[in-house]
Amino acid sequence: MRGQGKHKGEQLKRGRTIVAEREQAESESERMQARRKAHRKKTRSFVIVVLIVTALTLGVYLGMKELSREHYGIEGGRQDGAELDIKAQIIDEDNRGQVSTRMREYIAQLEGDFRDLGYTVTKVTIPTGTSRELYVDLAEKEGTFFKVNIDRGTAVTAEDATRMLKYIDEKGVQPGYIDIRVAGKAYYK
Repeated sequence: MRGQGKHKGEQLKRGRTIVAEREQAESESERMQARRKAHRKKTRSFVIVVLIVTALTLGVYLGMKELSREHYGIEGGRQDGAELDIKAQIIDEDNRGQVSTRMREYIAQLEGDFRDLGYTVTKVTIPTGTSRELYVDLAEKEGTFFKVNIDRGTAVTAEDATRMLKYIDEKGVQPGYIDIRVAGKAYYK
């Protein structure tokens, strides 16, 4: 019987081993499920981050595009492909032969803004050696032209010109030109 007792003790140990193995198998299964769950969570997080970054990038792009349109005074551009309605004479002192579309859009918008304020643009000169400057002549103030910068909005530029015209009329001055290229400042000579 001692042999049997010893044998039963071994069975008991084996039983414990079987339970331990079963617990180990269950815990491995739980770990695999936890790993899968963690992997799915990481994948989901990655997809969400990519979508958020894409949305932000698109938002920034569209915002910058809108800001640049406002900055340059361009109202939505020409969608129908219609030709710009510029009545003023355009003079290119460098004789490059062609004026950029952006410059033409700016001139057309500036001419419209002056028209809205009651002035008529007669001539726009692109001076030699510059790419962001224009000289604008008005019918109402012959002998005086405005130096403008195309990086400023057209409406602001036209309003600054109107203020300067009122100022020089009050002072009785007849300048050769009025420089309104810098926001908040104006010079005349």
